[in-house]
Amino acid sequence: MGYDLHVHTTASDGIVSPIGVVRRAIDLKLEGIAVTDHDTVAGISPATEYINNEGLELDLIPGIELSIDFEQEEVHILGYFIDYRNPKLLEKLILFQEARTQRAVKIVEKLNQMGLKVDYDRVREMAIGGLIGRPHIAQVLVEKGYASTIKEAFRKYIGRGSPAYYPRYKLLPGESIKLIKECGGISVLAHPGHIKNQRIVGEMIDLGINGIEVFYPDHSEQQTSYFRKLSQEKGLLITGGSDYHGESAERNQLGTIRVECCYVDNMKSFLGCF
Repeated sequence: MGYDLHVHTTASDGIVSPIGVVRRAIDLKLEGIAVTDHDTVAGISPATEYINNEGLELDLIPGIELSIDFEQEEVHILGYFIDYRNPKLLEKLILFQEARTQRAVKIVEKLNQMGLKVDYDRVREMAIGGLIGRPHIAQVLVEKGYASTIKEAFRKYIGRGSPAYYPRYKLLPGESIKLIKECGGISVLAHPGHIKNQRIVGEMIDLGINGIEVFYPDHSEQQTSYFRKLSQEKGLLITGGSDYHGESAERNQLGTIRVECCYVDNMKSFLGCF
């Protein structure tokens, strides 16, 4: 049972379709999941419709993951229970989608300049009609034999600090929180253990973030304990999730993190859903 509150699909840079993710969640006997694709809500409707049409017992929380630039560091903000049909949100996401496509083109150009023959059309095929992300480029790099795993492809070629890396379009910190709030949602600081400058965590709290992703595969016991205590002291919501993108990342398998229902109940109470 329990909830996995950090799940990606082929609508962004995941490699499993929204329906595939729902099927996997049912097989794992999860009580619910949050679809939190990067900069898009395109995976929510297919997953929701499939659940309703098949009469499945799975609580699907509409969400999103937004990227922000904070003092030269990339920080991610999760939005939960958002109105994914909100016109202002959809208008903003069009900009993200255009920027994501441009980013993929730039990365492929860099790879080819390095002598790696990567075809953009093949990358687009890997995205299966969704937004093109770096995992799709990594898949092609593995397919072509330039890397043995997706993780290696990121480390050698397209990860931050690697030769073909190209930065993504990001919101300002306050913008992301405001946008999620305007869509009726809850803003949560994603995987805070990844943030190098921990002062940013405090500044995000000061900006009005609603919660912290305490439970995360890469967090040590010490980090989990620290972020849980910090959340409790600051009166913030506690969430957690696997950051699932597909079967390739062993530590981030769907259901690796299962948040107890009481935490989801707290989120719903915060929004007045009860």
